[in-house]
Amino acid sequence: MHEALKMSPAQRGQRAVEKKAALLGFLCSGEQWTTLPVVAELLKCSERNALRLLQKLVAEKLLKVDDSIMKFTRQKLYGVSDHGIAVVGFEVNMKAFGIGRTNPSYVAHHIESQLIRIRAEQAGWTAWVPGKALMVSNAQRLKKLPDSLATRPDGRRAAIEIDRYVKSTKRLTDIVGAHLSQIVDKHYDVVYYFTPYAEAQTRAFSKIDFVVVGNQKIKLNDSHRSRFKVFDLANWKGEM
Repeated sequence: MHEALKMSPAQRGQRAVEKKAALLGFLCSGEQWTTLPVVAELLKCSERNALRLLQKLVAEKLLKVDDSIMKFTRQKLYGVSDHGIAVVGFEVNMKAFGIGRTNPSYVAHHIESQLIRIRAEQAGWTAWVPGKALMVSNAQRLKKLPDSLATRPDGRRAAIEIDRYVKSTKRLTDIVGAHLSQIVDKHYDVVYYFTPYAEAQTRAFSKIDFVVVGNQKIKLNDSHRSRFKVFDLANWKGEM
């Protein structure tokens, strides 16, 4: 028997409240907008049930829906409204979702970052700060903003990077140097790279011999390289 059929009306009502709070909290943490499949993954429910919740929150003016972007992405975007931010009451300096203001080329990256976050938090990761929140506040004055920051189950702070394509050696060298500088400054401990091309990304890292940390040129050693971890974007399950 389906789990929902085993619940009493009171239990179903409580579950609906929890799903609503989880989704609004997720968006108001800095994610701002998402898609139907991501919501189903977040709430561990069917897309049919996720759509029902999304439609309810849109009707309550807590969310806004942008279907104009479907000609580029084939997916509607659901984002938190000013009313939704006010109701949740998070102390996050984040703008409400604006219909028609999302760059279609950024949608896939944003969704992939959210799916990595969901898997990470299900595996015990905490204190996730999405890229949108980092861009708005940047309280740590980071020169190289990662796509997200998060804390692993062992307490170590990690910078998260979603790379859909492998960058040039020159560009990657600059990025590695910037990350190592921020590790030295104790902003975080490790950097996680998620990509569909994990083997190619690993080879690209291996080609880097020297980077600039601060104003000093240094040769990369095994200790430096151990700070960078590469995982397959589709298959990562939260491992450290």
